[in-house]
Formats: sequence, structure tokens, C-alpha cells
Amino acid sequence: MKSTVGFTVRIPSSLHRRIKKVLKKEKRSLNSIVRELIEEWLRKEQEKELFEAFGKAGDEDVEYAFDAQKEVALSDERTEKK
Repeated sequence: MKSTVGFTVRIPSSLHRRIKKVLKKEKRSLNSIVRELIEEWLRKEQEKELFEAFGKAGDEDVEYAFDAQKEVALSDERTEKK
């Protein structure tokens, strides 16, 4: 079993009320939304890091290398979900 970590996030009560309404409509948990948003943010950060690293290799190599790296990351993600 994967281990998990709990943490506290403080948000205004007005925001919490709005979130609860949407979550109820979508039949989802706040935990799943937070996890999804964090994963998306981390993917974007990784893309930025890869772009910067490949930029140092030369402009013509950046797109090819970025696409290749993205393909590997997506295949890893699909494997994890199975």
C-alpha cells in the first residue's frame, strides 16, 4: 500500500463553501481535487525544467527532446495507473 501524508491548508470560509457546492454536484472529494491540482502543477514544473535544460543543448534539439521526454513521462504515468 502506498503511504500518504496529511497536511492542513487554510482557505477562507467563503471559498470553502463554493468548493463544497461544486464537489457535491460533481460527486468528488476535496482530497481528490487537491491531489489532481498538485499533480498537474508538478507536471508543469517538470515541463519547465525540461525545456530549460534542453534549451541549453541548442534550439534545434529542444522540440525533439521535449517531445521525447514528454512521451516517456506519459507512458510512465499510464503504467502507474494500471
